[in-house]
Amino acid sequence: MGSVEISRTLVKSPPELWSELQGERLEEAVGGRITESREQDRTLSWSGEGASGTVQLEPSSWGTKVTLRAEVEQQVAQLGFWARMRGTRPEPPRHDDLEKKLEDVLDSLGSAHRKPFVRDS
Repeated sequence: MGSVEISRTLVKSPPELWSELQGERLEEAVGGRITESREQDRTLSWSGEGASGTVQLEPSSWGTKVTLRAEVEQQVAQLGFWARMRGTRPEPPRHDDLEKKLEDVLDSLGSAHRKPFVRDS
């Protein structure tokens, strides 16, 4: 797997989605951390073990288009001399389920987290 791109239009405002993405939701899903936010309320970059990517928010007619991109890094081995002589190859990080994790993030972002017209007490 080299790269993954998933997009979906969600019926939420960009600021609402931005606040949800700034929390732990994205970090937990990708097993990494947010490295920077560019273009306030528009683009986040993240990195994890062996993968990195971006989240881009764009206003759409019915809500906000959310695009998740991920790049799986090709691990460059830092092997010792004898390991190279034996032909040992490092095990690259497994990201077979990365696409599923990103889809789960979109599903979670698109679902309601509060019941409308209910007061918090």
